[in-house]
Amino acid sequence: MRTSRSIAAYANAVAVAARDKKALLALLEKAQLVYLLTLYPKKQVLGDEKDAERLEQGLADMRSAADDLSGSLRDAHAGVVWDELAKKPDTADLAWRRAKRVAPSVLRELVPLLAGEPEAAFLLQPEKKAAKKSARPKKTARR
Repeated sequence: MRTSRSIAAYANAVAVAARDKKALLALLEKAQLVYLLTLYPKKQVLGDEKDAERLEQGLADMRSAADDLSGSLRDAHAGVVWDELAKKPDTADLAWRRAKRVAPSVLRELVPLLAGEPEAAFLLQPEKKAAKKSARPKKTARR
């Protein structure tokens, strides 16, 4: 019986096909740009016409690169919301929300596939979200 850790190690050990590697590198390049834009405040990005255009163009570029990936690679990485990436957002606000969800998951899930590749040496690796602290106030000792 395989554990989730051994399955993940096996998935990373499987070589990525040359066709997928090229599309994967293109997707990750565009995902980095989108991810970096989402690190800025929403009002700042969407308030600047050029930045909002860059965000929407980055998502469009991610969509086209994802279309070039094989179905088996997409199926093997269900942590990426492929169907959400495939839809063109109607508004800048929706593009922002999609970018905040999709770009980090693409980077987290797919960068490990290129481990050991020289092209991937400088790819961003977003940190995992920290666990939220409980909103309970601390109890103080009464005297």
